[in-house]
Amino acid sequence: MHSSERFPRRRAVKAVGSGLGYSDLDQDERAIQDYDEAIRLNPEFATAYYNRGRAYKIIGKQIEAERDFATAKELGFPAP
Repeated sequence: MHSSERFPRRRAVKAVGSGLGYSDLDQDERAIQDYDEAIRLNPEFATAYYNRGRAYKIIGKQIEAERDFATAKELGFPAP
């Protein structure tokens, strides 16, 4: 078994990093895919929800953005 397969939280952190890179390139729809993967790997990862919310907001999906911001806050992400 590959070491990253045993550590889903590490893979989640890498997925968020990748998503941030795509967001920096204004590829927010692609970034959302990475944030989705991070959340799948670690459903308690508040940062992933927050960043996905930011990406949703940028592409005009306000309802999804607000949902993710609320989830991030519930999980302890500091309110902006």
